[in-house]
Amino acid sequence: MTRTILVSIALIALTDVALQLDNALAISSVASAVPSNSRLPVLAGGVLLAAVCLFVFTAVGSLLIERIGWLKPVAGLALFVIGGKLIYDYFRP
Repeated sequence: MTRTILVSIALIALTDVALQLDNALAISSVASAVPSNSRLPVLAGGVLLAAVCLFVFTAVGSLLIERIGWLKPVAGLALFVIGGKLIYDYFRP
């Protein structure tokens, strides 16, 4: 069971890292509005905070999905509904 959890965490983390480009853009846009002598701490803090949140939420989500069997189909349905709403909003005149 521990190996399954670790594999789940690793797969989710790899997916999340691949999708973190929006965080990089947000952090860099915030840092660009700060004076140049404060940019490095803002960038470092933003990246560190994003990494900590990524790790914590990935670990908690993996544990919840592993321990609560009915949560996986509910999460899948939620993703389906959110995706459908995004598509509907995109094509709505």
